Amino acid sequence: MITGYCCTNIFSKQAKELIEFYKKILEIPIIKTDDDYLNGVYFGFIENAPTLCIWDCEKCNVSPTGYQSFVFQTENLDSTITDLKKKGISLSEAIQYDWGTYEVRLRDIDGNEIVIVEFM
Repeated sequence: MITGYCCTNIFSKQAKELIEFYKKILEIPIIKTDDDYLNGVYFGFIENAPTLCIWDCEKCNVSPTGYQSFVFQTENLDSTITDLKKKGISLSEAIQYDWGTYEVRLRDIDGNEIVIVEFM
């Protein structure tokens, strides 16, 4: 049976730009690459933990992935919002929920939802 979770793949027609978005705008570290820095790029925070992997769908000869929703954590959401706005990123209004999260939403260049959450 299933013994673990490896990664979430995104197949994109604009993989180069999407990789730059996650690397430079969201500042998520690159863990490794399977092909090169334009295809098969794994983003994450911990070695040997599940990652987000971006692939060039044309190079891989597959269809683009449908929209996904990714949730990332921050220690200070207000500071993160300020940093993203300085980079020209359009964000939703930040909302504090009764269940203990303070979060904001945005979209990457492929239209995937990015949720950034601070646990209160």
